[in-house]
Amino acid sequence: MAFPEGARSEDGRLMSFKGGIFSMATKAKVPIVPISLSHTHAVMPANSLFPVQPGNRKLHVYVHEPIDPNGKTDDELAVLVQEALLSQMPREQHPLINSAEEKTVEKVST
Repeated sequence: MAFPEGARSEDGRLMSFKGGIFSMATKAKVPIVPISLSHTHAVMPANSLFPVQPGNRKLHVYVHEPIDPNGKTDDELAVLVQEALLSQMPREQHPLINSAEEKTVEKVST
């Protein structure tokens, strides 16, 4: 199991992915199985060593369909994994879009 973000976020939002995790899957010729974990920050914040409250009815885990890395670039895999993760995460855990990214998204969509 590996986490493409490389760290836990302070606010529970999905962070940018670090390089390397997708090339590992490609080199090993193994599928990537994204797993959405939501509300982990409420149970165990990034700055705690132990859970601060029980996870009953708070934590949600969703195992997605495997993604075959063959023939895909690391960037393509990152997009596919992020789309899968976000599909089962609450909106308040989606990444915030900064103004530069927002302008790029607007240009691409127009």
